[in-house]
Amino acid sequence: MDMQASAKRIGIMGGSFDPVHVGHLIIAQDAAERLELSEVIFIPAAIPPHKQHVQQVDAEHRLNMLRLAVETDIRFSVSDTEFQRGGVSYTIDTIRSMREEHPGAGLVLIVGSDTLVDLHNWYKIDELLNLCEVATFLRPGERCLDAIAEKVNVPEEHRKRLLKNVIEAHLVEISSTEIRMRIAEGLGIRYLVPPEVEMYIYEHGLYRG
Repeated sequence: MDMQASAKRIGIMGGSFDPVHVGHLIIAQDAAERLELSEVIFIPAAIPPHKQHVQQVDAEHRLNMLRLAVETDIRFSVSDTEFQRGGVSYTIDTIRSMREEHPGAGLVLIVGSDTLVDLHNWYKIDELLNLCEVATFLRPGERCLDAIAEKVNVPEEHRKRLLKNVIEAHLVEISSTEIRMRIAEGLGIRYLVPPEVEMYIYEHGLYRG
């Protein structure tokens, strides 16, 4: 096996990205630097398991906004693998797909602490934790790892690995929910999303309620 390929580490960032905002990009940059990743791939979910009844803008819009947001950063790319697969987007299926596309690379799933404490509910979590590394970024206002550790309910071998990979990086308190609400209320979103994404949202009349 090629040693260069085996040493490559690729970050995976999943989510609704409805819409993508600067908080997502800052976490991706912190992950690339702190975890020594050669690339971060953003993968928008077709239908997130925990949001099956939540109305989202069309997949095409979410994908287009992501591509606009990352097009000038060579470290970032976007994959539509979950849209191509269709149906509910289970992370295990995405990681399997990424391993096929990037043989020999180490995959690092980038999550927030709210996701970390819910991992035990994920589909085929044991297999997932054997297929990739999971790196957790603390949410704004979180400093105490002990409180999080108590809620991580996976086998001890995985638990220790997960808790060693909790990272305190830039904490940006922005959410896609807030951005959608601001647009619906006629408030500005400048500085919360990349300029290209702001223009796209207004040109297509998204999130107006």
